[in-house]
Amino acid sequence: MKTWDELTLTEQVLVRRAVRGTNPRGTAQHVAAVLRWAGSPEAPRWRGASLEEQAARVPELASAALRLVAGGWLTLRRALDTMFVQEDSPEVVGTELEQMAADPATWIRTPDGGSKAPDLSLRATEAGHRQWEAAAYAPGAPPTIHQLDLTEDEDRVRVCAMEASGWLTGPFGILDDLPSGLAGEELRAYVAADLAPVVRFVREGWIEVRHVAEPDAEATVIPLEDLLDAFGNRELRCDDRDDWGVGFTCVLTQSPANALR
Repeated sequence: MKTWDELTLTEQVLVRRAVRGTNPRGTAQHVAAVLRWAGSPEAPRWRGASLEEQAARVPELASAALRLVAGGWLTLRRALDTMFVQEDSPEVVGTELEQMAADPATWIRTPDGGSKAPDLSLRATEAGHRQWEAAAYAPGAPPTIHQLDLTEDEDRVRVCAMEASGWLTGPFGILDDLPSGLAGEELRAYVAADLAPVVRFVREGWIEVRHVAEPDAEATVIPLEDLLDAFGNRELRCDDRDDWGVGFTCVLTQSPANALR
């Protein structure tokens, strides 16, 4: 069995998902995001991976998964009569495992949610979980965002980034709408103060800010240097829209330099 540091980045992502018992669908996009957070030129810099780009990553995911199963790190399990995969759910092995690992439907979450794909789960073995835990909680490991002493405003941003339904702006956002009477330098000063907790987290690499222009549209990543101008743009913020899912949101990053846990 390899050590944690000997695993490829893709293998590490698979083990981390297996520790949480995650459905493998969406892993292709997750790996692309981790590569982006790690600064890899292999991943789009300011957006998620397209379906075509995700499909191109399937052979790598398949071979990584088979290596991890053979190495005793994780198993792939199938749900039977329930959408929840239990610990004793049957393990996918042999030829079926090879076929499922090579199937894009196993790794890619399509717009229809992949409803025709079987319910599967990546599950870490006891040995795999021990290896992950030893790396995640090694002496001197940097604190995660959850272990920091945060202000009330910073904690609101942290919770927003943790939740799939969390939004920074708009009718469901944690930030107030821009005051109607502000413009120019006064507006920039207001936005800078309001955005301070977000800027801190982006600078430290703990969160990534994304913009969604229309419901169900692809999100665009907003880099640190563009945050002030972006959040001062009333049209981009969509404060006056009634739609859920437009404006600015954020997510916790899971780059190798940030946190394993």
